[in-house]
Amino acid sequence: GGGAGGAGGQAGMQAMIAKLMQNPGAQSIIQKAQSNPKVMAAVTECMGNPAAFAKYQNDPEIKDIIEELRVIME
Repeated sequence: GGGAGGAGGQAGMQAMIAKLMQNPGAQSIIQKAQSNPKVMAAVTECMGNPAAFAKYQNDPEIKDIIEELRVIME
């Protein structure tokens, strides 16, 4: 039987997003992020790869939203 190659990461991300969407704080972060494609891309990247938080910590446009998200994800 063949496994589902790289689908594990995608399924994990879907589960993370589903969990976050049950959190009112996360919902508000995503709503704020949706108005700015750059911020939304950063939020999506960080949800899929927690190591990406470090990449955005010095970006004034993104860091506050990313920090809120990081706290929720811990």
